[in-house]
Amino acid sequence: MWGSLYLYVPFLPIRAQDLGASNTMVGAVIASYAIAQVALRIPIGVASDLLGRRKPFALIAIASAILGALWLGVSPNPLNMFFARTVTGIAGAGWVALSILYASYFTTKGTAGAMSRIMAVNGIALVLATLTGGWIAELISPAATFYSGVIAGTIGFLLLLMAPEPPMGERKAYSKAIFLSVARTPLLILVSIISVFAHFVTFATSFSFIPIYAREIGGSESQIGYISTAMFAGGVLGTIAAPYIARRIEYPRAVLLGLGLMGASAVIVPALDGVLGLGVSQFFGGFGRGLEAALLMTLAVLSVAPAMRATAMGMFQAVYAIGMIAGPVVAGVVADSVDIDAVFYLATAIAMIGGALVFLGRIPQRAE
Repeated sequence: MWGSLYLYVPFLPIRAQDLGASNTMVGAVIASYAIAQVALRIPIGVASDLLGRRKPFALIAIASAILGALWLGVSPNPLNMFFARTVTGIAGAGWVALSILYASYFTTKGTAGAMSRIMAVNGIALVLATLTGGWIAELISPAATFYSGVIAGTIGFLLLLMAPEPPMGERKAYSKAIFLSVARTPLLILVSIISVFAHFVTFATSFSFIPIYAREIGGSESQIGYISTAMFAGGVLGTIAAPYIARRIEYPRAVLLGLGLMGASAVIVPALDGVLGLGVSQFFGGFGRGLEAALLMTLAVLSVAPAMRATAMGMFQAVYAIGMIAGPVVAGVVADSVDIDAVFYLATAIAMIGGALVFLGRIPQRAE
């Protein structure tokens, strides 16, 4: 699914600009991806737990990725791109069901490793998608990356259709009280809020204005793809390393390390005038993102009983999607009002606020 969604991501803000979008509108197009996620992630999680099914929701998600990619490819203006990207957000919302479906193949003890593995596999898909997307954009056209997303999504849909769905086991009757008990879980609330700040940074920089900055300093289509690939490659290594780093220095320090790398990779951008340096900074920022994301997701999943994990995951992802909306929108306004360099300084400040919450919050030293 992620391959379908990310083949064209490095070129999404550039495509919007080429169709006449201002920086503010570019931010809105990128942010629209999260609108459906804020609206649907909790209902999908609740419905999945209520019905005891994950796979149907995951299939709907991939179908939305296919439709959205096709619509983006034929969009004649930024407004159409806004609505098309909103449709792809339905696919992002389905990550709740897909991730819990994967976790259901493992015991509770193996959940932490399972979460890191699925994020690592997703990261590899993103690396291959952005790398391939760069080649497609260079050899054919940036618009061709959208149609490639349609093909990738169709393959993923057919593969998932053939995959078995494990039985969920004994389930308690779902009620409003159970929902509220999940919503009031202190650890879930804390990691969700921290993740808002982390996603603000990522979506304000890597998914919005890094590609535009790269083009401003002379980057070609393939080089812009390589820069995104470097970020996702760092993310893969970060997710793989997450459980080992957390065991070595414990969870709070590991999350702080991730946020610190994200902030550092943003603040250095205005001083860079070559795509190589930009790629290196994105690699380390991606490592930090993969590290903190894997750990926060693990804590979110383990904060509740297994039968309620889809609800918890839906809440976690719906809350952090606020950062996915706010990041690009605020960044676009800042870029139009001040300049693009200010976006990266703002992102660093936001990462520092997230780090302060880690420092002040009560994150457990280890995940059990």
